[in-house]
Amino acid sequence: AVNDGWVLESTETSGVGGSLNNTATTFILGDDAANKQYRAILHFDTSSLPDWAIITSATIKIQQLGQVGSNPFNVLGSLSVDIRKPYFSSTVDLTNNDFQAGVSQASLATFNETPTGAWYSAILNAGGITKINLTGTTQFRLYFTTDDNNDLGADYFTFISGDAASAANRPQLIIKYFIPYDSPIP
Repeated sequence: AVNDGWVLESTETSGVGGSLNNTATTFILGDDAANKQYRAILHFDTSSLPDWAIITSATIKIQQLGQVGSNPFNVLGSLSVDIRKPYFSSTVDLTNNDFQAGVSQASLATFNETPTGAWYSAILNAGGITKINLTGTTQFRLYFTTDDNNDLGADYFTFISGDAASAANRPQLIIKYFIPYDSPIP
């Protein structure tokens, strides 16, 4: 999908996106050999949730495919998540501006450092849950909290993206909710 993928920082210290890939079957998180940070945008259509749903929990799951260099968890800190409703920047499509665009909430979840199988999970905090869009799209920005480790060596994970052939391997947003007793019945 043109809505998700990775954005690479333009230079080591710019803090702004310089290039992107929104068609690959994988996305990248970590840093490259020029000490530029990779960030990923995950896009979910959350409009199928009932407008009156009360969300009780939400978990993002991503499946790791590979690793280059050192384990980013060991050299780049925690894998953090920001949320934006309905999307980062000025369009639903992935842009370089998504790297630094404003958020609905920053650091609403942190991924576990030990995968189950090849899957990493992040449970959204209570504030993040309230930012899920019940009537449209919700996007998440993933990034390691240390932008680079200044070793002039690439240190990153690759994960299976929303463009992967098998839907079972794509990023997942698992939402648990209930419908209040006095809600309208469609």
